[in-house]
Amino acid sequence: MEKLHRKLEWIDLLSLIGLCLSVILIYFAWQGGVFNSREDFIAYVHGFGRFSVAIFILLQILQIFLPLLPSALTVTAGVILYGPFIGVLYNYIGISIGSILAFLIVRRYGHSALEKLVSQNRIQKYEDKLKNGKTFERFFTTVIFLPFAPDNVVCYLAGLSNMSVLKVSVIILLGKPLSIALYSLGWTTFLELVGII
Repeated sequence: MEKLHRKLEWIDLLSLIGLCLSVILIYFAWQGGVFNSREDFIAYVHGFGRFSVAIFILLQILQIFLPLLPSALTVTAGVILYGPFIGVLYNYIGISIGSILAFLIVRRYGHSALEKLVSQNRIQKYEDKLKNGKTFERFFTTVIFLPFAPDNVVCYLAGLSNMSVLKVSVIILLGKPLSIALYSLGWTTFLELVGII
């Protein structure tokens, strides 16, 4: 039990480190005028060269675990930085890896990990669906295929289900492309229409 507690502390620590690094990066970018215009933002990120793609995909993986980093912001950034096709592809890669990792963490560490990653209210909202394996499987598949559904939470919950790693991974990999494309392009179009970007 003590070993599990120490491992769960790592989840807290990594989440805190990820959040701090994101805040620091955003602060220095803002101070440097990176957000003054769309062009400045693109030039700043592309200034990291080939590493910009790795950093972006890592950010997409981390946003699965950081509730303060909204996915609407990161998927829009992907489209702005890399264009509609490549941006959606990078969004898909990062979010899919993060979603599978979320499932694996809860599968490995159980309910204790779930409570570290999701609020008790959200757990209670969806946890009753776990009682019936087939019902949860249908629910999980539906949520993964929908663009504005709470897929992060159901990926965590799937870790407590009897679904296999292979089945969850296949559903995520097949279900995410269309939902991420709609989500990414939808948010980008909306923010352009209201004049934010």
